[in-house]
Amino acid sequence: MQENNMRLIDEATSFEPVKNTFRLGWEFITLNKKFTMSAIVVLLVLSLLGSIPMVGFVFSVFSSAFALAIQIYAGRLVYETENIETFVEEVHQIDGQKLIERHFAPALGAYMGWMVMALLLVGGISLFIGGAGVNVANNAELLALLATVGIPLLLVMLIFAYVQPLVQSNIVMANDFKEGFLAVFTIFSRDVWSSAMQCSYFKYISIYGTIVFFTAILFSFVFSLFAAIPILNIFIFIIFVYILSIMMTVSAVMARRIVEG
Repeated sequence: MQENNMRLIDEATSFEPVKNTFRLGWEFITLNKKFTMSAIVVLLVLSLLGSIPMVGFVFSVFSSAFALAIQIYAGRLVYETENIETFVEEVHQIDGQKLIERHFAPALGAYMGWMVMALLLVGGISLFIGGAGVNVANNAELLALLATVGIPLLLVMLIFAYVQPLVQSNIVMANDFKEGFLAVFTIFSRDVWSSAMQCSYFKYISIYGTIVFFTAILFSFVFSLFAAIPILNIFIFIIFVYILSIMMTVSAVMARRIVEG
């Protein structure tokens, strides 16, 4: 099955790429259960510490950057590994300290980039509402405005979600804080949007996105059964988000390789 001139990512994208996305993501999660459980526990603790007044924001930032660092590591491993045997060996030998030393800076840069993006979005919406002369205290006026712009805004969000895997792949390839920060803004680059117009990308993302969408709906139902149980509900939520984030970063590098051809 292996070809000497092909990397793991080439094999994965050449035949059943969606299936291989979930297979590689699941193998990353399950082959080193010790690391996976350690990462989930760390994220749980950081999430709980994030609720502390005044200093909670610091823990929230560290939690997000830590999760992104793991995603970067997983994505680069899938993208750069020569074959499945090397991939399995690397997963078994994950060094948490080296992972943080190598990938935390670009992860923090990407987090800050998304924060700036969110602030710009919120600021833009606020200016739009203000320019429209809407009194936010008047529920009727606010609801009327949301009804008017709701569908266009939803379409814009769906379009951005469609190209987000390519942006995520740029974050995965970042080597330092600056590259991680700037990678977020490649969402406005011509290369990202032209790559997203490829039929192969559309087909892959459509199938993968549909599976993730219905999986999220199923999880929402399951999560509602435990929503009233303190700490356990957070633990279950973090497990799901962790699994989803690994799948998403694997799908990002798969999408990148698909458009590279």
